Amino acid sequence: MPRFGGHEARLLLATVRPERRQATGIIGLLFIALLLRLAMPAMLGWFVDSAIDGRPADFLTRIAVAYVAVALTAEILQLSVTWGAVNLSWRAGNRLRERLSRHALRLEMGWHGRHSPGQLIERIDGDVEALAVFFANVLVHVVGNVALMIGMLTVAFVIDPIAGGLLVLTSIVGALILVKLRTAAVPAREAEREANAILYGDLEERLGGLEDLKANGAGRYAVHRLHTNSARSWRTARSAAWLGDGSYAVAAVTFAIGSVATLALGFVLHDRNLVSIGQVLALFRYSEMLRQPLERIAEQLKELQKALAGARRASLLLSTELAIADGPLGDEALPSGALAIDFDDVAFTYTGASEAALHHVDLHIAPGTHVGIVGRTGSGKTTLGRLVLRLWDATEGSVRIGGVDVRDLEVAALRRRVSVVTQDVELFRTSLHDNLTMFGSRPATDAELRSVLHQVGLDTWFAHQTDGLDTQVSGAQSLSAGEAQLLAFARALLADPDIVVLDEASSRLDPVTEAKLSAATDALLRGRTALIVAHRLATLDEVDEIVVVDAGRIAEHGSRSELARDGTSRFAALLAVSGIEAAEEEGLGA
Repeated sequence: MPRFGGHEARLLLATVRPERRQATGIIGLLFIALLLRLAMPAMLGWFVDSAIDGRPADFLTRIAVAYVAVALTAEILQLSVTWGAVNLSWRAGNRLRERLSRHALRLEMGWHGRHSPGQLIERIDGDVEALAVFFANVLVHVVGNVALMIGMLTVAFVIDPIAGGLLVLTSIVGALILVKLRTAAVPAREAEREANAILYGDLEERLGGLEDLKANGAGRYAVHRLHTNSARSWRTARSAAWLGDGSYAVAAVTFAIGSVATLALGFVLHDRNLVSIGQVLALFRYSEMLRQPLERIAEQLKELQKALAGARRASLLLSTELAIADGPLGDEALPSGALAIDFDDVAFTYTGASEAALHHVDLHIAPGTHVGIVGRTGSGKTTLGRLVLRLWDATEGSVRIGGVDVRDLEVAALRRRVSVVTQDVELFRTSLHDNLTMFGSRPATDAELRSVLHQVGLDTWFAHQTDGLDTQVSGAQSLSAGEAQLLAFARALLADPDIVVLDEASSRLDPVTEAKLSAATDALLRGRTALIVAHRLATLDEVDEIVVVDAGRIAEHGSRSELARDGTSRFAALLAVSGIEAAEEEGLGA
């Protein structure tokens, strides 16, 4: 198991660097509080020696009042330090969450296919929460208590070098024990978080497929999986607890022995008139105070271990190379209006697949042309649209829009010019306004939003929403399949793209809803280049060209009307299988 190293340290430093001014102020207050705490045992010893020497009561009263004032001031400063550290840690943690989320969203779809949503949530939220707790609690304890220990050892050496040496020896033994336990516990904490990620990811997947599980009698299997994953999580948590919590007991024993030895040494030194009773009391108090910082470190060791494991996992996520990297060109590199699409000797294989999805595809689509893509399931139809949108990059060859290789464009610039609507609609648990504008990434006035809803035939539905555009959408389940699909078309209209990819976009619609969508589809496609992937050939009545894909190759490409009339064409054969007569096709094509 690799140790905590440079990548993790750089990540932690980069996370807190924007907060360095506040961190400096917090550390300043912390050191003032520590100086006051260091003075308290010395003041207590001074009080005892003064009482033994018979000093006046008013003098002893002044020492007592000063002691109370110092103690209160130290507590107030410590409270301020804690508040500031919590504030700093959550700001830094949210900044890291944003960085991790932004990086994860830029990773290729294959990476997301290999990682469940639960694992991703655990990395972006769970690991960052561990780091935030680290910054809020452990950092203050570690920095503050190390400084406190150095101060106490220095004062102990001033009182008596032998006593100071004993405290140093105790500290070294305790520190070695804690370091050894920390090294052993970090892998256990990593295993615990990984087991939790698997548990949450599997649970999320099973809940998402609840209807299928019930309908097919697989509930017992799902419960068995839950028990298996829960048991794994419990075993790893128990192992981590044995290693992590055991440090507290070991540290307590070590410093209890050190305190007893310090007190015994103090009495020996007092018998030899080398120190006063007050100094013996101060040394004993310092030995107990020395014990307290390391005990606090032991108490917080679990959070430290989680933070180190979280930092490693976050660092691994950020170090994952982007397969889809930005090119040097922006929007200005593309011509205005509808764009041509070219596949030049394109081959593509999905990550982990044994066979290629596309083989040496050559295809030219002129600007403004509407092309229907047909073929058997798994033939590669959807892959063509994904490569245009650059959800993946071609393994061989190049995909160009407007004459520019998509790999030479900034990803955001490309996706501003290309819009896709699929049969799987994702609606977010937020307002209708944010669902349409994708959280403001597509700015639009309320009037424009109402207009696109009217164009897709949702004006009647919208009129029944009492909160208007502020209506809260509870995911796709809160609407019918047709309504959800129409909202997806409204998004595409709002984006105003130059290339439109429709991937089985009308497959979920009933005939009435599909009729509503027909006019909106015409408006969306007008003046734009379109790739329309469809199994239902009746949805391709108005396209200009047909591309038949078979086993990842372009088997046929030509004018729709000509292919329909050619009885020897593959497309005509597909029409015949679909029950659409050639005579009807001739009438439609006329």
